[in-house]
Amino acid sequence: MRIVTIIALVIFFTGCNNKTEKKEAIRPVFYQKLSESNITGKRTFAGISQAENEAKLSFKVGGTLEEIHFKLGEPVKKGEVLAHLNSTDYEINYQKALAAKKNAEIQLAAAKSNFERIEKLYASNNASLSDFEKVKTQYESAKTMLRTAETQLKAAKNQLEYTKLKAPYDGSISKIMAKENEMIGPGRPVLMFSSNGNIEIRTQVPENVIHSVKVGQPAKITFKTLPGKTYEGIVSEIGRSTGGAPTYPLIIDLPEKHNEILPGMACTIEMTFADNNNKYIIVPPDAVAHDEGGDYVYILKKSDEDGIYIATRRNVTLGDLTSNGYEIISGLTPQDTIITAGLSFLYDGRKVKLLEN
Repeated sequence: MRIVTIIALVIFFTGCNNKTEKKEAIRPVFYQKLSESNITGKRTFAGISQAENEAKLSFKVGGTLEEIHFKLGEPVKKGEVLAHLNSTDYEINYQKALAAKKNAEIQLAAAKSNFERIEKLYASNNASLSDFEKVKTQYESAKTMLRTAETQLKAAKNQLEYTKLKAPYDGSISKIMAKENEMIGPGRPVLMFSSNGNIEIRTQVPENVIHSVKVGQPAKITFKTLPGKTYEGIVSEIGRSTGGAPTYPLIIDLPEKHNEILPGMACTIEMTFADNNNKYIIVPPDAVAHDEGGDYVYILKKSDEDGIYIATRRNVTLGDLTSNGYEIISGLTPQDTIITAGLSFLYDGRKVKLLEN
């Protein structure tokens, strides 16, 4: 009797499982037919605008920062004083050096006069050789003292001049890194100064792209803060060292001046590469799934039933995630049709039907 009951239960649950399998809905899915239009040689990179000339300015001498003469963004002409230190001590040293020079000049004049007088007496045998050599030595010493005093005066003048921080070119202060009345050491950055010239774009490109980039290559630049506008750029500099990072620096010039573009604005750079090594199939981000087995997509295969397809897993090798989607380096062909949404509900071999919209 017990054996009969167990057999009946097995038959019952088996029947239930079969009914469950039969009731599994055929899920409708969004899809995309790949074609040559999905293959692109375009790449996009994130970039940032910067002034063509930009420098961190610092004082060559130390002291108390007395005043910053310009505000952020205020136009400055080349040579104008941007900021200055308290120069009292340097002014005193300069005056001391100036007085020492004047004293040396007086001593030289006296030594020269005495030398010329003794020289004439020596020539007429009215002065001894020792007297002549003595005044000659004093004269040479006085000339040396004057040269030393002039050097010290020049150094003191330079030190006094170094208390003024001047604009190296026409531009504006883009960043202030010190406060007034703060003690500043020599060489410490005080101001970031940007030129008023053209803006350039700085970006980083991966190693699989750097060999395809050429100086003079065109690029299209767009800014989120400037919607609807596209700017034409030209590659001007290509870095050949990563500096420890997995990317290489790239500089793009904007030949025309655009006053609306300011230093520090984030942008997107689009470049087109003609060689086949930089052409990839692009698929929407939602079409790609990831698990411990790697990255994969589901492609559609026709079943024997009318209007029914089989979702088939296909492992792929991903490139970069661009603004248009993932680059597929390998695993897909332009003849494939992929499922573009709802991958979490799918498994390899599940029956699906297509949503046309």
